[in-house]
Amino acid sequence: MSVNESLARNCYHPADDAHIELRQLLSDEQAALLEKVCPAGLFQRDANGRVKVHVEGCLECGCCRLIAGSNILQSWRYPLSGAGITLRFG
Repeated sequence: MSVNESLARNCYHPADDAHIELRQLLSDEQAALLEKVCPAGLFQRDANGRVKVHVEGCLECGCCRLIAGSNILQSWRYPLSGAGITLRFG
């Protein structure tokens, strides 16, 4: 089973508010770091080159928080109870 097939088995219950917020101005290096480090591929640049985070499908692994830190992320927290990912094994 591929990584994408495994990720597709998970269930995600979106919260009302995003649990990851980016700082307003990111350099190209910071944007590339976010795109590279996220195992779920949540960070993508739009047509204007700005980084958007798609929190639906977040694995809540904290890689972006650990690697990027407060220089890139405005805030990172776990989603409220009842929201977020439900991992499916097998």
